[in-house]
Amino acid sequence: MASSKRKKRETAENERKNTLREKLEIPEMLDSSLPHIETNGNREIIVDGCKGIVEYSQSRIKLNTGALLVGFTGDDIEIKNYSDIQTVITGNIFSIDFESVG
Repeated sequence: MASSKRKKRETAENERKNTLREKLEIPEMLDSSLPHIETNGNREIIVDGCKGIVEYSQSRIKLNTGALLVGFTGDDIEIKNYSDIQTVITGNIFSIDFESVG
């Protein structure tokens, strides 16, 4: 019962945010619920707003960013710095993939 109420409350809150964003014409990239990701070639990725590490190996790293799971595939990839503010991944990165949460 509590889960259902929480889900309804979250849905209503998201609808209010979307309506406000549309009326103010705020680009989606400024939406704080989405991760901010920067790449420096294919050798370094900087992810702001990481909520957790879902998968970690030398060839695959998957991060939970709240709204999305973001996966990185490559050779000799590693997390050089991890915090909820900024996570830095280095190595030879081949691909980035996104998966919706929920």
